[in-house]
Amino acid sequence: MHEINWSDESFNLKNSSSYHLSVQTGLDGFSFCILDSLRSRYVAVKHFPLIVGKLQFLARKIESIFDEEEKLNTSFKSVSVTYSTNKATLLPKEFNTDNGKKKLIALTSETSRNEEIRTDHITGFNYDLLYSYPVDLMTLLNRKFTDFTFQHKSIPLISSAVNQRNEKKNSLLVNFERKYIRVIAFRETQLELYNSFYFKNESDFLYYILNVWQNLQFDPVRDELLIGGYVADDSNYIRQLKKYLNNISFLKPDSGIIYGNLFSKIQKHQFVSLLNSYSCV
Repeated sequence: MHEINWSDESFNLKNSSSYHLSVQTGLDGFSFCILDSLRSRYVAVKHFPLIVGKLQFLARKIESIFDEEEKLNTSFKSVSVTYSTNKATLLPKEFNTDNGKKKLIALTSETSRNEEIRTDHITGFNYDLLYSYPVDLMTLLNRKFTDFTFQHKSIPLISSAVNQRNEKKNSLLVNFERKYIRVIAFRETQLELYNSFYFKNESDFLYYILNVWQNLQFDPVRDELLIGGYVADDSNYIRQLKKYLNNISFLKPDSGIIYGNLFSKIQKHQFVSLLNSYSCV
C-alpha cells in the first residue's frame, strides 16, 4: 500500500489535549490516526509503508518516523498502540499461566531473547491472545508516551467482526496483511479458529481460504465471509472469491464516529483495526 497523508480542515495541534492518538505498527507498516474526542471526528490519518527486513530493526525505523513527524511530537489526551504480528495464537484462559504461555509460544513460533511474551483478553470469549513483541519497541513507546494502551491488532479486528457479523450464521474473517492473511472463524457464538497464512498469488490465497472453509464445513450459500485489511474491494482476490462464496462483505469502522471528507478517497475496511482501536481502549 502506498503512503497516505490527509488532515481535516479542522485539525489543529494546539487542540491536542482533546485528541486521541491511535498508532498501529509492525513489519507491514506504520499508521496513525487522530480523533477529536470532543466532536467524535477523525481529523488526521497517515500511513507509512515500511521496508524492514528483520524485527530487530523495527524500533529504529519507527523512531525515525517519530523524529520527523510533527503530529506525533505533542501531548495527547490519550494514546493507544496496536501491534501487528502473525506470531500469535489463541490461548484458553485456563492455560494463561507463565509456564503455559512459554510452552505454547515455543510450539507455535520462534521468539528471540529480544522479544517478550504478552497476552490480551478477547472480550466475550474464553480465550486470550498470546503473542510476542520486540522489547526495544516497548522501550521506544515508553520514551515517547507517558501513558498508553498496547494490544495486538487482532483485538479491535475481532471486536469489529463480532459487532458486525450475523450470529445466526457461521463467519470467516479474512484480514489482508502485506505478505500474509489472518484468518479468524466464528461458529455461531463461538470463536473457533485463529491462524495466518503466507501467500504469493491468487492461487495460494484461494487454496487457503477454500480449504479452511471446507474443513470447517461452512455453507458456501448460507454462511458469510468478512474482509478487512490491505485489499481493494474490486481486486481480483475478491472477484475470485465471489465465484465460490455467496455472502461476502467488508468490515466497517465504528458508525458512531464522523469521518468527513478525510476518508473519501480510501476504503475504510483497509484501516478498520486502526480506526476501531479507540473503542477497545
